[in-house]
Amino acid sequence: MVTQQSPGIQVAVHGHPNADTLLLWHPAVRTDPDAVAALASRIATRAKVRVVVPTWTDGGDLLRSVRYARESSVHPPDGLSVVGYGDAGIAALSLALNQRRLGIGLVRATCVDGGPDLTDPISGQPLVATASPVETEIDVIDSLDAAASTWATDTVAAWQGAGWAASLVPAAQFTWRVNPSQ
Repeated sequence: MVTQQSPGIQVAVHGHPNADTLLLWHPAVRTDPDAVAALASRIATRAKVRVVVPTWTDGGDLLRSVRYARESSVHPPDGLSVVGYGDAGIAALSLALNQRRLGIGLVRATCVDGGPDLTDPISGQPLVATASPVETEIDVIDSLDAAASTWATDTVAAWQGAGWAASLVPAAQFTWRVNPSQ
């Protein structure tokens, strides 16, 4: 189901409306929306969650999608999980860092395909882990690329050092991707 999320922004929702909400920020939603829709449907079916997939172009759209996901959820709005790919993965981590300031709560934030050359599209700044007064779980998906793998390992260590429950997830164990073989 595709609905109007905010003026000029669309969101697709997959899964049962009473399930926990997963906000999926995938950049391919602009270039291959059918593949992202298929991915979201698989996630919703396998994980038994409600998957919200916004069409986004910038950090403002990402923040509006958080508002939509929270306001349209049947469950408590602070039971939200977010998965972001590429720079949206950096934004997911930034959202976890800034959730108190933004007046939201997250259960989990996952960064897929992050790397040392990416900045947060919400703030435009590099990501820096700070002390955690919250209990959000952080997952960073490892990469087969050496530079991205080093970044992922260092990022998880920095988050753990700042007191976050952060985990490095091996790339082979993470299957939520959009590629021709799926």
